Amino acid sequence: MTSGIAVGERRLWPTPRTRVCSASRNRSTVTVTEWMRQAVDQVYHHQIGIPAQWSPEQTELFLSLVTQRLDDQAATLALELGEQAVQSWTQQHHGQPDHETTVGLHETALQNAREAIVRQSLYDLIPQPPEGHDSPPALADIPWTQRWRHLTYRAEPSEQIEELADHLWPDRSAMFRVKAAYLLATRLEENRAIPTAPGHRLTHDLGVEVAEAMTAEGYPPE
Repeated sequence: MTSGIAVGERRLWPTPRTRVCSASRNRSTVTVTEWMRQAVDQVYHHQIGIPAQWSPEQTELFLSLVTQRLDDQAATLALELGEQAVQSWTQQHHGQPDHETTVGLHETALQNAREAIVRQSLYDLIPQPPEGHDSPPALADIPWTQRWRHLTYRAEPSEQIEELADHLWPDRSAMFRVKAAYLLATRLEENRAIPTAPGHRLTHDLGVEVAEAMTAEGYPPE
């Protein structure tokens, strides 16, 4: 029997020269976003790992399918969030938004949906150390300036903080902005200053801090 690799409800069937996705035969090709693919690449290459026996073609197909699945989930969620955003705007302004505003609301909804799906369906796959092994350091042993890097002790960013991270570092990777949001949330919890504009000196300094932390964790330099 030919073995395959399950991806959600899809299965990759290896053949001598190609890899075929059984779920793709009867569906149109949908271009996945570079944003989502970047997040998938970073998590699987640096956190979860890729089986050493896979060929480059298998790896590429697997990552493409994961990206497509997450992008599909994000698109579905974005429709719901976009409708909610338009309804909320209509109630607040007592009228329908114009075309430009509507497009902006839906674009924001799509980005929020992508980030939510990445957190819920991708980052939750990152394995954690088993209990009793590699126990995290005690909270008292961690300076607040490093707490944002520890899963157990870092503050969870609010939606506003996530949006602020996107605003401050729009050209950085998805993983960078996620980690930056944890840094901002921790600083806010400690009543420390946080930047509000991309050009602020603190924006630059915190960006350097996030980039150095990611490099130390094995991510490509940014």
